[in-house]
Amino acid sequence: MECFSLAALLALIGALSGVSGLVLGIVNYLRDRFKLVITLKWDMAVTDNARYDTSKKWGIVSAANVGRRPVYIRVANLELPKGYEETHLVLNEGIRGIKLAEGDAPVIFVASQEGMEKYKKDWRRIRAAVYDTAGKVYRSKRLGELDQPSWSR
Repeated sequence: MECFSLAALLALIGALSGVSGLVLGIVNYLRDRFKLVITLKWDMAVTDNARYDTSKKWGIVSAANVGRRPVYIRVANLELPKGYEETHLVLNEGIRGIKLAEGDAPVIFVASQEGMEKYKKDWRRIRAAVYDTAGKVYRSKRLGELDQPSWSR
């Protein structure tokens, strides 16, 4: 009788440790992935910079790796809504590609606001997009009323 209860106890311990090991493995897998957070801000001013005109307003796209694995960014662009001749406006700094590891500072891409007036009726639907080397796309959230750029008024 004692052997049966010892065997049952060991079986219960084995089952619990197996299930807890599986759960821990899944949690580690989900935690240890890379994740990019993309933001888009319009009407940003640049100060004391020889590369960008300080009298103009600029769009800023920021890509931050908030995950735990490194990711290689292949290209960054602005995605335009359907109905326009262009579908993507590639950002110059976004062509070279860059590696983002855990804890690295966000990568900043600058977008000119010149010529954006032709998209003013659809300004809410313009989103920043970043593609990794595997072809996965990460997009910024849609902008709200408080984020309306000056070129859309």
